[in-house]
Amino acid sequence: MTLSNIEFLDFIHGLKIGICRTTAGPGAEFVFTNEAFTAMLGYRKDELPGHKLRTLFTDVRSFRNILAQLKKNDLLEKHEVRLRRKKSGTVWMSLSVTVEYDVKGRAKFFDLVVEDITRQKEIETDRTRSKELFKVIFDNSAAAITVTDRHEKIIAWNPFAEQMFEMAREDLFNKPVSELYPTKEWRRMRKLKIRQKGVLSGIITQVIKKDGTILDIDASISLIRDADGRITGSIGILRDITKQRRIQEMLLKAKMEAEEANTSKSLFLAKMSHELRTPMNSIIGMLDLTFDTSLTEEQRENLKVAKDAAGNLLRLINDILDLSRAEAGKISIETIEISLAEIVRSVCRGLQVLAQNKDLYLSWNVAQDIPPIVMGDPVRIRQIIINLVNNAIKFTHKGGVVVSVSLQSRQEKDCDILFAIRDTGIGIPRDKQVRLFEVFSQADDQTARRYGGTGLGLAISKKLSEMMGGRIWIESEEDKGSTFNFVLRLGIKEGPSVVLAPPVEYVAAAATEDVGRLKILLAEDNLVNQKIAVRVLEKKGWDVTAVNNGKEVLEAVGKNRFDLILMDDIMPEMTGVEATLMIRTEEKQTGLHLPIIAMTANAMSGDREKYLSLGMDGYVSKPIDREQLFQEIINLVKQRKDV
Repeated sequence: MTLSNIEFLDFIHGLKIGICRTTAGPGAEFVFTNEAFTAMLGYRKDELPGHKLRTLFTDVRSFRNILAQLKKNDLLEKHEVRLRRKKSGTVWMSLSVTVEYDVKGRAKFFDLVVEDITRQKEIETDRTRSKELFKVIFDNSAAAITVTDRHEKIIAWNPFAEQMFEMAREDLFNKPVSELYPTKEWRRMRKLKIRQKGVLSGIITQVIKKDGTILDIDASISLIRDADGRITGSIGILRDITKQRRIQEMLLKAKMEAEEANTSKSLFLAKMSHELRTPMNSIIGMLDLTFDTSLTEEQRENLKVAKDAAGNLLRLINDILDLSRAEAGKISIETIEISLAEIVRSVCRGLQVLAQNKDLYLSWNVAQDIPPIVMGDPVRIRQIIINLVNNAIKFTHKGGVVVSVSLQSRQEKDCDILFAIRDTGIGIPRDKQVRLFEVFSQADDQTARRYGGTGLGLAISKKLSEMMGGRIWIESEEDKGSTFNFVLRLGIKEGPSVVLAPPVEYVAAAATEDVGRLKILLAEDNLVNQKIAVRVLEKKGWDVTAVNNGKEVLEAVGKNRFDLILMDDIMPEMTGVEATLMIRTEEKQTGLHLPIIAMTANAMSGDREKYLSLGMDGYVSKPIDREQLFQEIINLVKQRKDV
């Protein structure tokens, strides 16, 4: 059975490979093309006949090369060339060419079989590029790369591996990879079950250099498998982290040393606070007791000077300790409901007497648009305002001081509040302002000599404002007064608020309230302070029994009934805390509760909370404020009676 010409042409046109015939020679022109060939180049089937073959070549030399080879041999197989498409772009073709001769033996036609190999060439190009990229990475990587065979022997490595291990080719080739690791580390590596997982990264381990030096490394191991999934080897990428580990160790050591130093500093501050407050309690207590006696005018004036000096010394101690705590990060900022209007009013009313003594006015204004209740730390806000107003009064001789509080901005859940303390005082030159908020700094030595002070108040105010997420600054001109500003971001209270009582510093102590004749047990090992406390309490008409340590407290409680205990902490034989814990343990059996007030020179941040958490009911710090002590006692006694 034979095909007709029409059937043969249909067959040719139906093929997926290109078929074409051209005349022979350098001027070869297309005589016939099938549809697959024209489609490859973007032509219609009737466009190429009469078209020069060489015009399709992107490189004429390639066309000439084909002609040269066909002169030598009338068959050319799978010759790769790049041909132009009709509109744009090129395609890679694989040409197989045969020469057809006429009866006289002259080349008459070229018959071409053409395959589009563009995708194949792209894959080859990508593979070549990948190999080149891998080689570049492999050769230039700053990590050691090793390749092992299925027997875990090293068969390839990069230059950095030689550098890291300080080994030559003969040291690494065919070396069991296990010998790169200390025995203990290799056992640990085995337990990671890399063969089951296939890939494992971030392995912190160690390797051994040629000279025996141990390196810390971060390793990533990947297994190599064949087409059947069998393990044929592995690739290891090892990054030297020895320096980083040493730095981490140094940083950790420095951190631990800093924490130890910080702890030591805190302990030192606590010790200094206690040791300074204890004699100050004696001095101020004795002065107060002496004021209660009959005195001449000269004696009273002398004692007043001594008490003012003692008060200044106590304030200095408090400032130094406050600043040290702030720098050590030992001050915690509270967030409770507060009324800024009430805080400003109470502070200014409390300081009005200082202004009046210098014939100055002290006024204050809180803007109406400030939220009535905000969330903040009332103690620290008061401390900043007191420092700034005290300074303003000190450096003002005519006129006065105005405290203004305004709403700078408001968001959904918080607001920025601007506090401004303006005075008509001596002012501060611009070149002196930059140092004002530094520790122990004042405008100049002459100012310090004339007005006194330590220069700590502004440094503390700066620290506190920053701890509350704010900032502080000054606007001033010499002889034209000053304005100290600070901004705090405070939360806005949502929903109902509690009724806030006035700050404790300005609540008049109900010292005259009659709570009956109390029996008080006083635990105090310092005989002078013991004597002062006994006399102060007895003046109230209360009976006082004094003991020297916690052990004597337990003995006294076992023999007598008391309404409450005033408990020092640092005492010989048994501390106040130890005695309190033993009393509370005993009370669990009896169901009774004896009020205990901590009366101690431990006045660091958190001490009040510490003593209350250990079973005490109240806290008073030394030097003792008599009215505060009376109020604490009366409150506890009333609570007990109400129960």
